[in-house]
Amino acid sequence: MTIALILVEIFTVIMQRNVCEKAFDRKPAGTAVQVMVWAAFYIISNVTTYFFELPSWLNMVIFSVTFFGVLTWLYEGSIRIKLVLVLFLCLIGMLSEVMVCFIGILCGIDIIHMMGNTEVAIMYTILSKLVWFVEIKIALLFLKKNKNIVIRNMDWLEVFIVPVSSIFIVMAIFVPLTDEYVWAKLIASILILIVNLFTFYNYNELQEKALYQAERQFLTQQVENYAVQLQEMSKTWQQAREYRHDMKQRYLLIESYLNRNEYEKIRELYQQSVETLTEEDNLAKTGNVSFDTIVNYKAAVAQKNHINVKLDTMIPYDMKLEDVDLYSLLGNLFDNAIEAASKVDIEEREIKLLAKMSGNNLYLEMENPYTGNLRKQGQNYLTTKGDKNEHGLGLRIVENIINRHSGQMIIDDKENYFRIKVLLYNIGK
Repeated sequence: MTIALILVEIFTVIMQRNVCEKAFDRKPAGTAVQVMVWAAFYIISNVTTYFFELPSWLNMVIFSVTFFGVLTWLYEGSIRIKLVLVLFLCLIGMLSEVMVCFIGILCGIDIIHMMGNTEVAIMYTILSKLVWFVEIKIALLFLKKNKNIVIRNMDWLEVFIVPVSSIFIVMAIFVPLTDEYVWAKLIASILILIVNLFTFYNYNELQEKALYQAERQFLTQQVENYAVQLQEMSKTWQQAREYRHDMKQRYLLIESYLNRNEYEKIRELYQQSVETLTEEDNLAKTGNVSFDTIVNYKAAVAQKNHINVKLDTMIPYDMKLEDVDLYSLLGNLFDNAIEAASKVDIEEREIKLLAKMSGNNLYLEMENPYTGNLRKQGQNYLTTKGDKNEHGLGLRIVENIINRHSGQMIIDDKENYFRIKVLLYNIGK
C-alpha cells in the first residue's frame, strides 16, 4: 500500500508539471535544474504531509509556497496568473477529498472516524488523488496558453476570491455547528453571497462579449458586401478607361473614313459606339457619388428580389457626413427594408426612399411593407433572421450614427408598413 502511495504521489507531481507546461512558457533552465526543483518540491510537500502531524491549513500553506516557488523558478508569466494556478490546484485538491468523503458516507462508510487506521488513510489519499487526476485532465482540455493575457483588476479579484472562498466554505462544512464555530458558518454564508455576486457580474460580462462578437460579425459581413460592391465599381471604371483609350483609335478610323468619303462606315461605327455606351439606367442621379453608389447598388439587390424601388431625392453633391457613416446608414436601412419586403407578395414589394436637404440638415425617410408581426423588446426591434445574435444590430448601428451627429430617429409600423424617419443636423457644407 505504501509503494502504491509513493507511485501516486510521483504521478501527482508529473500531472502538476503537465499543468505548468500547458499554462506557461518554460524559462531557459537545463534538464538537471528542472529535475532538481521538482524533486525538491516532491520531497518537501510529501515529508511535511506524511511525516509531521501538521494542521491541514499549514500543509496547504506549505504546498502553496513551495509550488509557487517552482513556478517562479522554472516558468515565465505574471505573478497573478501563477497565484491563480496555485489556488486552483489547492481548491480541486480539497474538493477531491470532500467528494471521496461524501461518496464514502453515501456508501455507509464513515471515513472521517476511520482515519486513525493507516491503511484506510492511505486508501483515502489514493482515491482522492484519482479523483484529482480526473479533474486535472478535464481542466487541461480547456486550458490554453496565452502569452499576452492581461487580467483586469476586477477579474483578478474574482479569480482570487472565488477559489479562496470555496476553500473556506469546504472547510466550514466539516466544522461542528457550535457557538465556538458560528463565526465560520457566518463567514461561509457571506462568501457564498460574494461568489453569487461575481457570478452575476460574469453573466453581464458574457452578455456584453456576446453582443460585441455579434456586432463584429455583422460589421465584417457588411465590409465583405461593400468589398464586392467596390469590385463592381472598379470593373465599371476599368471599362470606362478602356473605352476612353479606344476612342483615340476610333477618331483615327473616322478621320480615315472621312478622307475616303466612306460615310456609311462612319454611320456603322457611330451605331456601335451608341450600343457600347448604352448602360443600365441608374435610379440615383444626385451627383453625390457616395450616395448614388450605395443607393444604386442596394436598388440592384432589391430588384433581384423583385422589389420595386422608388426614389425622391434632392441632395448636394458634397456633405459633411463621412462616406463610412453614409454607407452604414443607408446600407442598413436598405438591408432591413429588403429583408422585410422580400417576404410579402410580389405585387406588393416596394421600397420608397425620400432624401432631402433642408438648410444644412439631411432628412431621410424610408418605408416598406412587411408581413406578420414584428418582434420587439421594449422599444427595440429584434431580428427575424435565423441568427438570434444579430438582434436589431442594423437599427442599433443606425442609431449610433444618428447619435454621433446629434440627430433624431422616428419609427412606426402602422398598417403593415415599416417607416423610419431620420434627421441629421449640420450635414451640409
